[in-house]
Amino acid sequence: MKKTLATELNERGGYSLILNCPVEGGNLFCSDMMDGIYDALLEAEGLRDADIVIVKSGQDDVFSRGHNIERLQGGLDHVEAKHYNYRGQRIIELMRSMKKPVLVQIDGDCFGPAFEMALAADLVFATERSRFAFPPETEYGFMPGFGGTQLAHRKIYETFVKYLVFTGGDKVASQELFDKGIVTKVFTDNKQMIEKVKQFSEMISRRSSFAIGLAKETINNSIDMDFNKGLLLEQNAFTFSFSTNDKHEGIKAFIEKREAEFTDRWEDYRF
Repeated sequence: MKKTLATELNERGGYSLILNCPVEGGNLFCSDMMDGIYDALLEAEGLRDADIVIVKSGQDDVFSRGHNIERLQGGLDHVEAKHYNYRGQRIIELMRSMKKPVLVQIDGDCFGPAFEMALAADLVFATERSRFAFPPETEYGFMPGFGGTQLAHRKIYETFVKYLVFTGGDKVASQELFDKGIVTKVFTDNKQMIEKVKQFSEMISRRSSFAIGLAKETINNSIDMDFNKGLLLEQNAFTFSFSTNDKHEGIKAFIEKREAEFTDRWEDYRF
């Protein structure tokens, strides 16, 4: 376990990734932390006891203020920059492709690559004081590179995405992103959010993990599809779900008025 990242698995099936890069400036992204995030996501994907992945900060009052600009300014040539970019993009790709839901829990500033992670997440919980932005990357001569331009315009309308990227330093409140459909829930403070995340984890752990993964796969893969092709993908996934043990157990439990005991797990089908 790297010092820049901690992980924990609670009894409710929540697997937490706790970001904690010691570089001064607000939990800045560094290569060690990004490698740790990727490795932890892979580990979570293979854990039968993990039903939901929760990404949060180990530092008070901030999720992450983004890149370590001094490191990027003087320490990376174009080859190293490509490897740095790859480290970030593979996190985004894994968050999107893994069957388990990924929830990002934000209290404080969420800038740059951290904002890109939030855009890649399935659910975003944030406090009222949280702020989101692509820091002034264009002011430094580069642009978002961890999927931000691609994820944002698939979730928000084009002109607002350009505004976020072009201005960079203009911070957006969590409530505004809630209104635009990016933030899932907004909470008064961190204490309230932690309690709600706990309740949400408990609820997810009572659902069919296999059905949730199938639904996530269907939603993510049909975003850019023709509507009729998307309907066909949904139809195939729906039909496939009727062959699972979880479907039979879920309906049986409903009829018998008891809690279902789901057994189908995506972990059993990983290569």
